[in-house]
Amino acid sequence: MEKLAGLGLVQVQPTRPKMFAALPSEVVVARIIEIARERSEQFAARASELQATFTGLRSRARGRHPFLDLALGVDGHIRRHLVPLAAARKRILSYMEAGDLMAIDTAVRDGFPILRRIAKNAAEHGVEHRVVFGFSYRSAGDLVEFLKVHRHDLRQVTGVRYSGELGHPFHVVDDETVVLPLDHPFVKEGRFASLLVRDRELADSLAEGFQELWRKAMKSLREIHVDPRGHRTRARRIERASAPAGPSRAANGFTDRHGGTLGPAFIPWSLRHAIGQEHEVPGM
Repeated sequence: MEKLAGLGLVQVQPTRPKMFAALPSEVVVARIIEIARERSEQFAARASELQATFTGLRSRARGRHPFLDLALGVDGHIRRHLVPLAAARKRILSYMEAGDLMAIDTAVRDGFPILRRIAKNAAEHGVEHRVVFGFSYRSAGDLVEFLKVHRHDLRQVTGVRYSGELGHPFHVVDDETVVLPLDHPFVKEGRFASLLVRDRELADSLAEGFQELWRKAMKSLREIHVDPRGHRTRARRIERASAPAGPSRAANGFTDRHGGTLGPAFIPWSLRHAIGQEHEVPGM
């Protein structure tokens, strides 16, 4: 009642205790209209300040208006963020690592043939799809097995190359949409989330990086040279050779025919054995 009295909507008598009385209805209605008018005039007077605030925020964002979606878990990543790859119309650039292979294997095993959908769409619309597989000593065998198991669904890929791991897999779809998978070693499934970002500037930046990675990556796993002196000797030689060049040169030991360093220092027997066999695997 005291609040209504402060607004002038009731009468108050400052006694102990305070006593209140209703005002005539026409007085109450007139007072409500007056309050609304006062507040609208105050808002209009401060509108210029609000506009200046929004203008400052827009200038700090440099005119970019990205759309972002977060998906949790392997299932969310596949069903929400890889599905756009199956709807591409021009181009897909993919850099994939062990976490991506595991997520795709899990989806296919659960009855969601995402690779087949991507391949079918690419065939129907003539989509360019280039893939760089990043692998390490630990994941080399899994990569070979993945390529063998899914070789039929990978035939629509227009180009495949191989590189050492970067640690940051991504997909760029139609030069506009970016998928950024997120992995963590403490998570049992590895992949705990992924981001889908629709931002042309980010897509252009990743596409430019992909082109450089594509240029340096191996065209075939047969380009790997195995050093018979073993892992430690090879690792020390690579470390010494890479020290002056700084962080831009990898110290992993896979070399292409031009001497570029591309992967781990030791090639596991499983990978050498697989490379030596004849399989219908891209780049092998």
